[in-house]
Amino acid sequence: MSGPQKLGFIGLGIMGYPMAKNLLKAGYSVTVHNRTRRKAEELAGNGAAVADSPAEVGRRASVIFLCLGDSDSVSQAAEQLLESLPPGSLVVDCTTISPTVSRASGKRFRERGIAFLDAPCSGSKAGATNGTLTFMVGGDREAFERVGEYLRAMGEKIFYLGGPGMGLQAKLTQNLVGALIYQAMAEGFVLAREAGLAPSSVLEVLQASVARAPMIDAKLPLVLARRFEPNFSLKWMYKDLGLMLDSGRELGVPLPVTSLVHELFGASVAMGHGEEDFAAAITLLETLAGVEVSEPAPGTPRSD
Repeated sequence: MSGPQKLGFIGLGIMGYPMAKNLLKAGYSVTVHNRTRRKAEELAGNGAAVADSPAEVGRRASVIFLCLGDSDSVSQAAEQLLESLPPGSLVVDCTTISPTVSRASGKRFRERGIAFLDAPCSGSKAGATNGTLTFMVGGDREAFERVGEYLRAMGEKIFYLGGPGMGLQAKLTQNLVGALIYQAMAEGFVLAREAGLAPSSVLEVLQASVARAPMIDAKLPLVLARRFEPNFSLKWMYKDLGLMLDSGRELGVPLPVTSLVHELFGASVAMGHGEEDFAAAITLLETLAGVEVSEPAPGTPRSD
């Protein structure tokens, strides 16, 4: 471990809680804050200090990690941190937010002599718990070098993508591809099930073809088991799809399929699935088609 820097962590949700816990396991001094104080107090049992506000975290720590829900939450935390952080501090935002909003926040911090990195991560709840996340980082290279050991305590793969906002642009690209693959899986398996095919048979075919995708391998078992406990909530994927469309408009890049998937995921949120894993988005198509993607009952003749 290099240096005695004290760390701060703001936002202890599905991802943030295990991320902060892994920093504590690695032996770092961490002050935590969460809107729901109970989550912060749970980490006190692991050695964390509990702060009542982001501003208090800023007074106690010199490297602050954020893992919040959206652009507004980050902007609000940034306002409080700007009140208390001294020059020379560093803020690392792991939230997936608008690259434009992130660059604006980063500019304000840098004007106060505070370094800022956008460092969104992927790997869902399991990656956060196991310390196997992938980080995509944008910002000043020197600041990136300062936080390498801390990121390695929470993740396995760390990519430096360039200047401010570039980590977020990479994360949005990743989520765009992942969401569209999932929608393709949903449509394909609903069609196949309505035709009488067993999902396990279709999966075997896909795994032997160029259509094989880790997304399908990860999410289809959840669909078959009807297990939609959130690893990455549908409401957050829907939010991220909106960020992709905003970025596309700003950069003059048409995203027609992304726009359609955004609306379909939004309809699933409206149906009450927002707090579930984004795998629950398949239920919209199942409802429309009148079929559930599940294995046939024992004894049902196979169509093959």
